[in-house]
Amino acid sequence: MTYTRMPVATPSLIHVVLVITLSHISPNDALIRVVYNHNGISQDFEALPSHFGPQLYREGLLGYLVEAKPANACHPIRAPPPSNGSSVAFVALIQRYDCSFTAKVLQAQKAGYHAAIIHNVNSQALVTMLSENEDAKGQVGIPSVFIGESASTQLKRIFHYDPTAYIILIPDCHWLSCWDSRHTCQTYPQKARQVLPKQTFPCLPSQCHLFSSVHYLLLGLTLMIWMVALYVLCCL
Repeated sequence: MTYTRMPVATPSLIHVVLVITLSHISPNDALIRVVYNHNGISQDFEALPSHFGPQLYREGLLGYLVEAKPANACHPIRAPPPSNGSSVAFVALIQRYDCSFTAKVLQAQKAGYHAAIIHNVNSQALVTMLSENEDAKGQVGIPSVFIGESASTQLKRIFHYDPTAYIILIPDCHWLSCWDSRHTCQTYPQKARQVLPKQTFPCLPSQCHLFSSVHYLLLGLTLMIWMVALYVLCCL
């Protein structure tokens, strides 16, 4: 009887499988954290960053939320309230529809806001904001994110209930991209980010999840199945 030895799975093959699987996992989500009630109570909201303008900074952006007037920001909106210091940042909450995403963000930028949050209407779906106008896209100098309608309703209630509440916009990372960093601190922005005020805030815990969605969980299970299959081919 002749036995045929199965080909041994080499480390390079395992590496290829790992790279293919992980290539589908990217930190494309964002997180809105609201701190209120004078005692550190916080609440997180899921968001999607836009595909135009600067991305959210790893150290986060801390500021105060202001509802845009007019709400859709298709025309010049009211400027944020005056501040006594340059370290105060303001974030505009804008309603979807009636004009392009870039037009809304540019109106917020021109009014003096440092970031924009655009919310859905009659829907909880998160939409990836794109720009078809290259000229307008190149003018955007502040980050922006998209949230569902219920999240916007809760944000309005919090800020009406507690005027001292503040908001933190941070990129939401999965465990593969942030397992080696437990804390991040707000620092002075780089020269390319001069549209933002200089800020120094206490260290903020990174928001890291083992798997932030069912999609990532399925990818993890797929990776495990591949590893088991390679082990069987190698050792049995």
